[in-house]
Amino acid sequence: MSEPDPTPAAADAADRRQAERRRGEQRRLERALWQGAVGLLVGLAAIVIALLAGWRILALERSLDAERGAGRLANRDLALLEASLGRLEARNAAAGDALGRLEPLPGRLEALDGRVAHVEARIEAPQRALARAEAAHLVELASHRLALERDVRGAITLFEAAETRLAQNADPAALRARAQIAHDLAALRAVAAPDVGAIGARLAAAEAKVRELPMLGAIRNRFVAPGSAPPPPAGLGRAWWQLTTVFQDLVSVRRISDATVRLVSMEEIGVRRHHLETLLFAARLAALRADEADYGANIAAARDWLGRFFDAADPATRGVDQELAALAASRVSPDLPDVSGALRLLHANGP
Repeated sequence: MSEPDPTPAAADAADRRQAERRRGEQRRLERALWQGAVGLLVGLAAIVIALLAGWRILALERSLDAERGAGRLANRDLALLEASLGRLEARNAAAGDALGRLEPLPGRLEALDGRVAHVEARIEAPQRALARAEAAHLVELASHRLALERDVRGAITLFEAAETRLAQNADPAALRARAQIAHDLAALRAVAAPDVGAIGARLAAAEAKVRELPMLGAIRNRFVAPGSAPPPPAGLGRAWWQLTTVFQDLVSVRRISDATVRLVSMEEIGVRRHHLETLLFAARLAALRADEADYGANIAAARDWLGRFFDAADPATRGVDQELAALAASRVSPDLPDVSGALRLLHANGP
């Protein structure tokens, strides 16, 4: 028997039920998909969190390992420091013992310094005495050189040597002597030395002129070589010239001194010239020696000899006499200062 066809109402109801079932299944499916997506997201988040936690844990483990390594190094350094501290304490103790043994050393050093100073004083005393003796000897030599040779430059050199010898001593006596030597040196350096070289040159020039000066009592050679005399003038002048020549040859009037009224030989002329040259040479030597008295005596003797035996009317003789008069007024030795103060001080403060 066949089932009857449903009615339209029943069909609509069945359709609605099927549609609701489909909508319910769709909602369940959507709900399941959403829950799956949320679960997936939660799982991913959990994985990320787990990964972060694992990385953090690894970092912490590494930090702990580093801290443990630093701790081991610190412990090792601490052990080394403790060992070094122990050694330093041992050394400090040894140094303390050494310092304890060195405590009396300053007193011993002071005593040793005193002994050394005493020894140095005993050594320096003869050295100072020797320096004063040498300086006194140098100053005495300078005084003798001034007195005997009037050598100002040599005396200055000796005074400078004496001052240098005393420069190593700082005692009051040496300082006073050095001050006096400096004063004497200043006085010696202020001395104006005469120009002995120029005086000697002038005397040598006068000595050279003596060889040509005319001498009293000497026979004059009036010989005139043929052809050398001037020709006589012409006319009346020739007659007058012959007349005057005849009278000049007959009479010759000349005034000479009583000491030279006689004629002198050639040997005596040579001796007189040589004696005058010797006097001038002696004056040169006296000028070089700065011997004022000998210089003046030789110049005076030379002028006297020149006036006695040489022709004073001749211009050359007068020129030599004037030159000798000017040289007689020249000084050959300077005015020397008194430099005996240093010598007196050095002798007063002898060894």
